[in-house]
Amino acid sequence: MRVTGQFAPLIGALIGTLGGAIYWLAVQIWPSSVAVILSMAATALLTTDSTLPATRLETLSRILCLLIKYNALMALSAAKLPFAVPANIPLALIMICGYTASFALPVAVMATRPGQPAPRVSSGALGLALLIGFAPAALLRIPGLIGLAAAIIVGMGLIAFLKFKRTRGSNDIPEMTQLLTEACFYLGALATWRYV
Repeated sequence: MRVTGQFAPLIGALIGTLGGAIYWLAVQIWPSSVAVILSMAATALLTTDSTLPATRLETLSRILCLLIKYNALMALSAAKLPFAVPANIPLALIMICGYTASFALPVAVMATRPGQPAPRVSSGALGLALLIGFAPAALLRIPGLIGLAAAIIVGMGLIAFLKFKRTRGSNDIPEMTQLLTEACFYLGALATWRYV
């Protein structure tokens, strides 16, 4: 976003206010490091020049997803599971659940992607992929199921966005779906872990 002229500081103040508000809301649920990254992501999307090549926007999205994942996983490293396991196992199980769910959701997105003559995945294969992908989250109980719900909501949002835009999208859709849904899985689990 290129802003010049006398109203540039006002636009900056509005974007800063939005970033601060997102930080304040996010820090009510997540640790400060995660809230800062979410605030940075929101303001980066607002201040990114829309004339930039799509590859630069995709790179920015990937970097922000990785930062969110890193900070959420660091905070989840102190999580306790509802059953006894050796030290450092909880985070490994959380990662297994996050990756399993986030690799199942792109199958659903690609199966329902508009512009294709027919889904490349049969409904039976899609159901099996989702069952395999979603089942491990039940091990984590409430945090896992909330994380799964967050990931599913993002996946459904992406499907709705693609249908609304009536675009087939790029070949990067499965990868971006996986990154976004995995980050949202961890954010959902982290949001509830301190209350369980």
